[in-house]
Amino acid sequence: MSKAVTILTGFLGSGKTTFLNQVLENLPDTRFAIVENEFGEAGIDGELIIKPDNEIFELSNGCLCCSLNEGIYDILNELSKKEEQFDELIIETTGIADPANVASPFFSNSEIKKDFPVKRIVCLVDTELIEDQLIETEEAILQLAFSDIVLLNKTSKVSPQYIEILKEKLTAINPFLKFFEEKEMVFPVKEIFETVRDSDLKIEENELKAHSHEHKHGKIKSFTFRFAEPFNDKELQMRLFGYLVFEARGLYRIKGIINAKDVNYRLILQSVGQSLSISGGKPWEADEIRESKIVFIGKDLYKGFFEELLEGCLAG
Repeated sequence: MSKAVTILTGFLGSGKTTFLNQVLENLPDTRFAIVENEFGEAGIDGELIIKPDNEIFELSNGCLCCSLNEGIYDILNELSKKEEQFDELIIETTGIADPANVASPFFSNSEIKKDFPVKRIVCLVDTELIEDQLIETEEAILQLAFSDIVLLNKTSKVSPQYIEILKEKLTAINPFLKFFEEKEMVFPVKEIFETVRDSDLKIEENELKAHSHEHKHGKIKSFTFRFAEPFNDKELQMRLFGYLVFEARGLYRIKGIINAKDVNYRLILQSVGQSLSISGGKPWEADEIRESKIVFIGKDLYKGFFEELLEGCLAG
């Protein structure tokens, strides 16, 4: 059994439920199991037609739906028993949730990682309110830091010029983001579900000019480091693991593309809470510049510490 997982996050009022309903409408041939952190008054379209069985409901369109009351491990265990009844899994987090807490088992547990691979983490953004939310709420930054895809919603309320400015600001926080836009209340559902996280990560040549750079958003800092020299991946994993366990106060996210010595494919590096995941990515192409790019996002971080840590892991 292997069921693709999409994690859906976004601040309160960003449009997650509207997007979810369009997913069900636009992908009718895919049977989804949908896990919601909580059920609100405005829920998923479709009448519940079968009595709940262990908190899992069947919707009129054949999809399954359940509430994350007992914890993600219990829900996944129940869904495993119903694997013939669905094709993919969607987890919608609450508007004030740090998605890393929900996602942690999918990256740290090897069995869950195999049976429920995370294909994309989508963050809904209200283009009119997001800048204020980033200033006022730490959760909005946590959601952006952990996501792969940003879906810009309510775009008719702002100018196209502002959309481009906003993309630059959000990319400064998380350089790995991919952007999609809602147009006249229509979401690009199929395009989003054809996008797989980390599948096409590469470093553009114009990004290699600087060894590192940083971005500040209040107390939030984002440091991006680039290295032409290959890494000793075992040393890098050991040092970052030690940092996460013993020193990582204020850290929200680590993510990177790693060029490791004697490894002919990208290594995808990412942190989830105090867990560290390193997995294989696409092979390096023969004519491609093999470079590493690592991003640290958090509060009150010190750039020099990360420079010293990373440089100590280079293969030389």
